[in-house]
Amino acid sequence: MRRTILLAVIISGLAGAALAKLPPRGFISLYADGARSYSSYCQVYPGNSIAKIEMWVWCLPGENGLWGAEFAVGYPANVIRDRIAYNSRLSTIVGDPLAGISIRFDACQWDWCWIAHQTLYVNSIQQTYLEVTPHPGPGVFQFFNCGEGNPAEPCLKGTTLYLNAPASPCLAPETAIGTEGSTWGTLKSLFTGQGGSAAE
Repeated sequence: MRRTILLAVIISGLAGAALAKLPPRGFISLYADGARSYSSYCQVYPGNSIAKIEMWVWCLPGENGLWGAEFAVGYPANVIRDRIAYNSRLSTIVGDPLAGISIRFDACQWDWCWIAHQTLYVNSIQQTYLEVTPHPGPGVFQFFNCGEGNPAEPCLKGTTLYLNAPASPCLAPETAIGTEGSTWGTLKSLFTGQGGSAAE
């Protein structure tokens, strides 16, 4: 009986490993949350023209693993960029998502891993989106795998992060700020220069 149970556990573990098999090509995706549950934000409530949201950049490695990546993020005109935090497992960070970023992990990655998350403010109810775009340097978005010399390999653009989505499933903005009071003036003064960074 004990041997039968042990065999069942081993088979279950092998099945789980088979289900976790990585795709031939990896993905770079944008999400609204750290659990990768949402790829869109609900519409800002009428009368409130500033919504605070978060953008998470996640990668799923390809079958050769993930050591580094190069890409950029396309921001729509109705988004104000605020502070960005990077995964503490990154050993190298060159550039930023707007201008094009090159990153390297401190070890090879074989599962979903996040690169950065950024606070953003949406200043209209226009339906727009944030998307992964090519790094201006190489002209592509790409991974560097875990093979000898960490060669570059193509990757795919995964989910796009939609803003002011008209229907569920979508994540409600964290806060919504009207433009009538002093709060709006205070908030606007924070963004004379956009950006900033931190490590997590």
